[in-house]
Amino acid sequence: MNAAPAPATDVRPRPLRYDEPMSHAIYDAWVQLMGWLEEYAREHDLVFDREADFPEFIYRMHKPWELPTRTMVVSVSRENDEPFFMAAVSQPSDESKHVSLRAPGAHLHWHAHEHGGHLVLPGGIELDRARLFALVDQARKTWMTAV
Repeated sequence: MNAAPAPATDVRPRPLRYDEPMSHAIYDAWVQLMGWLEEYAREHDLVFDREADFPEFIYRMHKPWELPTRTMVVSVSRENDEPFFMAAVSQPSDESKHVSLRAPGAHLHWHAHEHGGHLVLPGGIELDRARLFALVDQARKTWMTAV
Protein backbone atom coordinates (compact mmCIF):
# COMPACT_ATOMS: atom_id res chain seq x y z
CA MET A 1 0.00 0.00 0.00
CA ASN A 2 1.53 3.29 -1.15
CA ALA A 3 1.12 6.49 0.80
CA ALA A 4 -0.21 9.56 -0.98
CA PRO A 5 2.56 11.77 -2.31
CA ALA A 6 3.42 14.81 -0.24
CA PRO A 7 2.27 18.12 -1.70
CA ALA A 8 4.94 20.02 -3.60
CA THR A 9 4.49 23.12 -1.47
CA ASP A 10 3.09 23.74 1.98
CA VAL A 11 0.06 25.99 1.50
CA ARG A 12 -0.60 26.64 5.18
CA PRO A 13 -0.17 30.27 6.21
CA ARG A 14 3.23 30.95 7.67
CA PRO A 15 3.22 32.88 10.97
CA LEU A 16 4.71 36.35 10.82
CA ARG A 17 8.08 36.78 12.40
CA TYR A 18 8.39 39.58 14.92
CA ASP A 19 10.39 41.72 12.50
CA GLU A 20 8.07 41.34 9.46
CA PRO A 21 5.59 44.08 8.56
CA MET A 22 1.93 43.16 9.08
CA SER A 23 -0.75 43.88 6.50
CA HIS A 24 -3.31 46.34 7.80
CA ALA A 25 -5.82 45.67 4.99
CA ILE A 26 -8.26 43.66 7.11
CA TYR A 27 -8.15 46.31 9.84
CA ASP A 28 -8.82 49.09 7.31
CA ALA A 29 -11.84 47.08 6.09
CA TRP A 30 -12.83 46.54 9.75
CA VAL A 31 -12.83 50.29 10.39
CA GLN A 32 -15.11 50.75 7.37
CA LEU A 33 -17.46 47.98 8.61
CA MET A 34 -17.63 49.60 12.07
CA GLY A 35 -18.58 52.88 10.40
CA TRP A 36 -21.39 51.16 8.52
CA LEU A 37 -22.67 49.53 11.72
CA GLU A 38 -22.61 52.89 13.50
CA GLU A 39 -24.53 54.41 10.58
CA TYR A 40 -27.09 51.57 10.71
CA ALA A 41 -27.60 52.11 14.43
CA ARG A 42 -28.13 55.87 13.93
CA GLU A 43 -30.62 55.32 11.09
CA HIS A 44 -32.68 52.83 13.14
CA ASP A 45 -32.47 54.61 16.53
CA LEU A 46 -30.31 51.83 17.99
CA VAL A 47 -27.16 51.77 20.10
CA PHE A 48 -23.74 51.08 18.57
CA ASP A 49 -21.24 50.13 21.27
CA ARG A 50 -17.58 49.21 21.51
CA GLU A 51 -17.45 45.98 23.51
CA ALA A 52 -13.72 45.17 23.64
CA ASP A 53 -10.30 46.40 22.63
CA PHE A 54 -7.42 44.27 21.38
CA PRO A 55 -5.52 42.65 24.26
CA GLU A 56 -2.33 43.62 22.41
CA PHE A 57 -3.38 47.29 22.67
CA ILE A 58 -4.24 47.01 26.35
CA TYR A 59 -0.93 45.39 27.31
CA ARG A 60 1.30 47.59 25.12
CA MET A 61 1.10 50.46 27.59
CA HIS A 62 2.89 53.42 26.01
CA LYS A 63 4.33 51.64 22.97
CA PRO A 64 3.26 52.85 19.52
CA TRP A 65 0.11 51.26 18.06
CA GLU A 66 0.30 50.58 14.32
CA LEU A 67 -3.30 49.61 13.49
CA PRO A 68 -6.03 52.08 12.46
CA THR A 69 -8.17 51.13 15.50
CA ARG A 70 -7.87 49.57 18.92
CA THR A 71 -11.44 48.19 18.83
CA MET A 72 -11.80 44.41 18.44
CA VAL A 73 -15.53 43.80 19.17
CA VAL A 74 -18.60 46.00 18.57
CA SER A 75 -22.34 45.48 18.98
CA VAL A 76 -25.72 46.87 17.96
CA SER A 77 -28.65 46.81 20.39
CA ARG A 78 -31.75 48.63 21.50
CA GLU A 79 -31.37 51.14 24.33
CA ASN A 80 -30.81 49.32 27.66
CA ASP A 81 -31.00 45.87 26.04
CA GLU A 82 -28.76 42.95 25.09
CA PRO A 83 -26.97 43.17 21.72
CA PHE A 84 -28.75 41.47 18.83
CA PHE A 85 -25.76 41.80 16.48
CA MET A 86 -22.05 41.56 17.24
CA ALA A 87 -18.98 41.90 15.05
CA ALA A 88 -15.38 41.06 15.90
CA VAL A 89 -12.07 41.06 14.08
CA SER A 90 -9.14 38.70 14.65
CA GLN A 91 -6.27 39.80 16.83
CA PRO A 92 -3.07 40.94 15.12
CA SER A 93 -1.30 37.88 16.51
CA ASP A 94 -3.74 35.44 14.82
CA GLU A 95 -2.42 33.65 11.73
CA SER A 96 -5.73 33.45 9.86
CA LYS A 97 -7.44 36.81 10.13
CA HIS A 98 -11.19 37.26 9.62
CA VAL A 99 -14.21 39.27 10.71
CA SER A 100 -16.90 37.37 12.59
CA LEU A 101 -20.51 38.55 12.45
CA ARG A 102 -22.97 37.02 14.94
CA ALA A 103 -26.55 37.32 16.05
CA PRO A 104 -26.44 35.98 19.62
CA GLY A 105 -29.18 33.47 20.32
CA ALA A 106 -30.39 33.44 16.71
CA HIS A 107 -27.95 30.86 15.31
CA LEU A 108 -26.84 33.35 12.65
CA HIS A 109 -23.08 33.51 12.12
CA TRP A 110 -20.92 34.66 9.23
CA HIS A 111 -17.17 34.94 8.61
CA ALA A 112 -15.60 37.38 6.19
CA HIS A 113 -12.00 37.50 5.01
CA GLU A 114 -10.10 40.38 3.45
CA HIS A 115 -9.51 40.16 -0.29
CA GLY A 116 -8.27 43.07 -2.35
CA GLY A 117 -9.03 45.59 0.38
CA HIS A 118 -12.62 44.40 0.84
CA LEU A 119 -14.30 41.91 3.15
CA VAL A 120 -15.57 38.81 1.36
CA LEU A 121 -18.08 36.25 2.66
CA PRO A 122 -17.89 32.55 1.74
CA GLY A 123 -18.57 31.98 -1.94
CA GLY A 124 -16.72 35.17 -2.89
CA ILE A 125 -19.63 37.46 -1.99
CA GLU A 126 -18.38 40.95 -1.18
CA LEU A 127 -19.56 42.29 2.16
CA ASP A 128 -20.55 45.81 1.17
CA ARG A 129 -22.72 48.30 3.06
CA ALA A 130 -26.02 47.06 1.56
CA ARG A 131 -25.25 43.39 2.30
CA LEU A 132 -24.16 44.22 5.87
CA PHE A 133 -27.39 46.17 6.44
CA ALA A 134 -29.37 43.17 5.11
CA LEU A 135 -27.53 40.85 7.56
CA VAL A 136 -28.22 43.20 10.48
CA ASP A 137 -31.87 43.50 9.40
CA GLN A 138 -32.12 39.70 9.36
CA ALA A 139 -30.56 39.46 12.83
CA ARG A 140 -32.82 42.21 14.15
CA LYS A 141 -36.00 40.58 12.79
CA THR A 142 -34.98 37.18 14.18
CA TRP A 143 -34.18 38.76 17.55
CA MET A 144 -37.40 40.78 17.65
CA THR A 145 -39.54 37.67 17.07
CA ALA A 146 -37.69 35.81 19.84
CA VAL A 147 -38.19 38.55 22.44
